[in-house]
Amino acid sequence: MHKTSTAILAFVLCTFLSSAYGQFGGGFAPPQPPPPPPTEAPAIPAQPTAPAPTAPAPTAPADPTEEEIIKYEEENAASAKPAIPVSSPDDEATRIECKAPEKSWIAKLAPADQQALEEGLGYAIPQMTSNVKWIGSTATKSAPTLEGKVLIIQSIDAGNTAPAILDRIIAALGSMPTDDAVIVIGLQVPNKLDLAKKRLEKSNSKGNLCVDGDGKWCDALGIYKKPVNLVVDRNGAIRYVGLNEKGAVAAAKNLLAEPKKIENVAQRPVATAAVPATAKDVQFPTFTEPLSSCADLRGKPSPPFTVQTWLTKEPNMNGKLVIVDFFATWCPPCMAARPHMNDIATGYPAAVVVVGLSDESKSNFEAGLKKKNLKENDFKYSLALDSAGAMKKGFGVRGIPSIAIISSDGIVRWQGHPTSLTPAVLDPIVAANMKLVAPSGKSNGKTSGKSSSAARGWSN
Repeated sequence: MHKTSTAILAFVLCTFLSSAYGQFGGGFAPPQPPPPPPTEAPAIPAQPTAPAPTAPAPTAPADPTEEEIIKYEEENAASAKPAIPVSSPDDEATRIECKAPEKSWIAKLAPADQQALEEGLGYAIPQMTSNVKWIGSTATKSAPTLEGKVLIIQSIDAGNTAPAILDRIIAALGSMPTDDAVIVIGLQVPNKLDLAKKRLEKSNSKGNLCVDGDGKWCDALGIYKKPVNLVVDRNGAIRYVGLNEKGAVAAAKNLLAEPKKIENVAQRPVATAAVPATAKDVQFPTFTEPLSSCADLRGKPSPPFTVQTWLTKEPNMNGKLVIVDFFATWCPPCMAARPHMNDIATGYPAAVVVVGLSDESKSNFEAGLKKKNLKENDFKYSLALDSAGAMKKGFGVRGIPSIAIISSDGIVRWQGHPTSLTPAVLDPIVAANMKLVAPSGKSNGKTSGKSSSAARGWSN
């Protein structure tokens, strides 16, 4: 019992003396238990309820416990630093740079057709509209998956010709697995659709056929009446346009050889529709020269445009300045003015429609051309017959040739003899009408500028 009490007393005294020595002037403190390991900081740190304790300044060389404390503080200090944001790659949509095709690849196209196609180069292929329907034995079995494929889009008009061009392109691709790597699409334009659909439904073409019911997708692609094509890369960017069959195949193979890389391709900008201008907003030139061979309707609404028979294809007069040439094949001055009217028609293709209107019967008209050793294609403008002379009477025409110019808002802007219709007279009228139909346009209509591709198209 005595030994036990002595041991207990010695333990108490040692403990007390050690504690007191450490508190009152000694350099030694008993080892403290290590702090708990740090926990992962939340994404949004909670606000502390009390200030974090600061580590006491060491009073003696650090022992292992002190090192753990310092390490813990350093780790906490590191975790308290704001994270450095990782710069993400620039995902801004861009227009892809396109290389010019080889000269031997290029098809011969009218400047307006070429320009309309080239305006989409480097941009993402426009999304198919709801009126584009797959047709024929190939596409209707399973609509093709276009994503990630090289596309050759070839416009066709099965109402006039068979879509044999598609099979020639597929044959030229050779052993290439077209359904896996290249999709060849025949896009039927909205012309003679009933006949075209019947022919395409029976077609054995290996191409994927589709029909654009209203022409809006064709317009977005820049496709009009002339058969043309576009080649699209695996990112969906239009890279080549207006190629011949050989060129389309070569372009597709070039695009297949490119390394696969994902690019954010920009959509082609769509022009914001401007508020339509009115005649009050646009200054048309005025003319006051006396007229002797017709009623003066200048500045007044035109009589109804009346045609009984079109001898040539009916022109699209929407948004165009219409020049009506009242003439007849038996009239020498009328026929002498034909070259001048041809020059006007070909000089302003984007802005003007010229219509030669005769009140002759069809038989007399054809006989008159034959007598002059002329054919309809010797006229570079539209020809029509109004045997009843309704429009001629509406203008009060008493002598031919006689010209009437009608602006897009249906107002008569000029009347007179063809030889008096000089560029000095016509240019200001054309410019005013261009402002009327497209207030932001800057083209004078003589050349195929941006306004020409916007004004043309199936949906117009």
